[in-house]
Amino acid sequence: MSKNKIFAVALSFGLAVATLAGSPISVNAEGGPSPLSGLPGGEGKPVVMVKYGNSRPDRPHYNLNQADLIYVEEVEWGLTRIAAMFNTKFPSVVGPTRSARISDLELLEQFTNPGLAYSGANDVLLKAIRKSQSISLSPSDRSTFYYRNLSKSAPHNQLLRLASMMEKETKVAPIKDIGLTFNAAPATGGTKTTYFQAAWSSARVSGAWTGKSWTISFDGSIHRDAVNKSFLTPKTIVLQYVERKETKYGDKFGGKTPLLKTVGSGRAIVLRNGQSFDGTWSRPTKEAGTIFSFAGSQLAFDVGQVMIVLVDGGAKKSPVTLK
Repeated sequence: MSKNKIFAVALSFGLAVATLAGSPISVNAEGGPSPLSGLPGGEGKPVVMVKYGNSRPDRPHYNLNQADLIYVEEVEWGLTRIAAMFNTKFPSVVGPTRSARISDLELLEQFTNPGLAYSGANDVLLKAIRKSQSISLSPSDRSTFYYRNLSKSAPHNQLLRLASMMEKETKVAPIKDIGLTFNAAPATGGTKTTYFQAAWSSARVSGAWTGKSWTISFDGSIHRDAVNKSFLTPKTIVLQYVERKETKYGDKFGGKTPLLKTVGSGRAIVLRNGQSFDGTWSRPTKEAGTIFSFAGSQLAFDVGQVMIVLVDGGAKKSPVTLK
């Protein structure tokens, strides 16, 4: 090999090392499957949680259907918010972004330095976020990439230019395995199920099986994305029964924020391929991933977007309806 070629190889290797060490991780390069959805292109790329509002004024959402994994969380007053995990794709615009909650931090402890994009939090929770391993990507941290949709009123109108932000982001670490497995082959052995609903005192999320995916409705209205009016169609739904604990956190109106404990174990109903699989979940430590099992074996999810709905495992009346 000539000296020029040796120099070129060495230079190329040096640039590669520099990129891994301190420059933005490529958000466009196609890679292995995402640990969140099984979709191609997520392996080795960053992971970002975007907090979406989910009350009626917050909808329609921007590019929620591009998330790999969606968590639906109860917040104050029996309402819900959405924690959307992006890994294979970083859309141009997401939102409207709303404030973080304590349950988000426990979910994010599965990852190493994940991004957390949110519009704010009370002072006590902000301190907890700063002490966590998550990388805060709020307007206070990345103001250049947030803007207001002036056709709607605050606080339901703050949007984030996610793709532009991630092109320059250097602190968010590559994604890691969180215990999920995927298999596109149709699942068998479950109970035929073509409809589900999870309900709280002031919110509902439901879905109908179309033969290929679940079409999601919030509060009785089919969700259509703000960008192109497309439906929200996850391949796999998980109804995860968790411990619901009161906390010291709350909103300025006196509402108390529940902590939804995703460390531990409990019941989980997995919906895929028009069937329900009534099984269990286990996450023994905060750093560990979550294993979903059925009939004594780990249950694989379908390849594609996953929605995990966190429901109260101690509720006197079942929050879940299946048909």
